[in-house]
Amino acid sequence: MSDTGLDNAVRAKTDAARAEMVDPVLHAALALVPNFDSLDSSTLASFRTAMTAEPVAAGLHDGCRVDPVAAVGDNGHGVPGLLYRPPNARPGGGVVLIVHGGGYVLGSAAREHPYALALALALDCVVLNLDYRLAPEHPFPAAADDCLAALEWLHREHATLDIDPTRIVVRGISAGGGLAAGLALRARARGNLPIALLQLIYPMLDDRCDPPAHVGEHVWTRRANLYGWASLLGDAAYTAPSFAVPAREADLSGLPPTFMAVGDLDLFVSEDLAFAARLSASGVPLELHVYPGAYHGFNLIPGAAPAQAFDAASHAALSRVLNPGA
Repeated sequence: MSDTGLDNAVRAKTDAARAEMVDPVLHAALALVPNFDSLDSSTLASFRTAMTAEPVAAGLHDGCRVDPVAAVGDNGHGVPGLLYRPPNARPGGGVVLIVHGGGYVLGSAAREHPYALALALALDCVVLNLDYRLAPEHPFPAAADDCLAALEWLHREHATLDIDPTRIVVRGISAGGGLAAGLALRARARGNLPIALLQLIYPMLDDRCDPPAHVGEHVWTRRANLYGWASLLGDAAYTAPSFAVPAREADLSGLPPTFMAVGDLDLFVSEDLAFAARLSASGVPLELHVYPGAYHGFNLIPGAAPAQAFDAASHAALSRVLNPGA
């Protein structure tokens, strides 16, 4: 066999072995899952067009009241979002602030709407689904400042919103997880914006992007990740504070109790596990879940065992904060 033939045979064997690592249901779904490896400045517009969601009208959605709002920060900066109030929400109950994913360059509150609605109805809680500004048009610190404004608004307007400011959960997905972790760092520094629980769903935390070879082959890839970070940080790549890149923060003590979930084939598994280990070493209460055979976005695949396990664990963690004693 020629060297080329041998290389091809080894590559085919490696690819087959890696395919076997993926959960069977998740593997079957790969044909329907976007692959972002071609994401760059020349394709960003087409990706955004493909991911565009219909605007969410105010009114009842499956019995849940949904209203467009402007979350106005202490400096007067307003951030659009969608506020969900299910029919059985407890007066003065907890609230979940959702920060969507999309590599800092994609996504919207409208696209996150089905999941935000399902969460509000499942947990009978108020939800704020944030529509933060996207890079590269709005580089750091735009999205971070939008998240801070939302948290300030929830605390300042808690009486009007009829929510308990001691039971605010910040739930970030992927890039939203990076923003959520950065928000927790800023809230810690402020001292007057407590977060009851930080939910980090396969968070995007480290711009160095040095994953093991066998991860990140599906959905969100190393190439897409580097583009996302470059779009966010721009000229601040080497000077941005740690709340822009949470993995850079040396001291994680005093952060909120944290729930973290990631698949073992996710591009972010190593950086997430490293961050989780440092949280635990710093005395932060931590609940960590690593799902075998799961790639980035696994929780969105109906019927997959890892997705079902994640939903159960995530909802249980949220319920302990939002509905204590229930």
